[in-house]
Amino acid sequence: MPNGMGNDNYSYKVLEGIPQQDALQDLKNIYTSIFEDADLHFFEERLNTKQNVLIVLAYDGTNLIGFKIGYRYDEYTFYSWVGGVRESHRQKGIGQYLAELQEEKAREQGYTKLRTKSMNRFKPMIILNLKRGFDIISVYTNEKEQTKIIFEKDIT
Repeated sequence: MPNGMGNDNYSYKVLEGIPQQDALQDLKNIYTSIFEDADLHFFEERLNTKQNVLIVLAYDGTNLIGFKIGYRYDEYTFYSWVGGVRESHRQKGIGQYLAELQEEKAREQGYTKLRTKSMNRFKPMIILNLKRGFDIISVYTNEKEQTKIIFEKDIT
């Protein structure tokens, strides 16, 4: 992958802003394959309305196998919004590396905190957040009656 960063047999690429059409289509495809309740309208709307969108992509050759998307939450906080790795490539450290790259880029952009959310049904994500030094700062129930767990981490 030109401009990509390597880790083992995979390559990684960082995009700032809204991706070009081909990359956007690849993102939508992986998003819908990973999340059974994927809402493409919501996904695209979020990408198009948030500031300082940062996307980290993982490839196996030319195949997109993982992603992590975040954006500016406030002046000091970067919000790690959504990400995932194709089932066939899980348990190989790819999600961990995507998270590390995202955190590094957020720090380089001057953010001092990283925030994310998860739900109890995504236990691997909760475990990854806790292992990566996040603290649980709040829990709430949204309008869809989903219990959300808010995590935050100092990245200075």
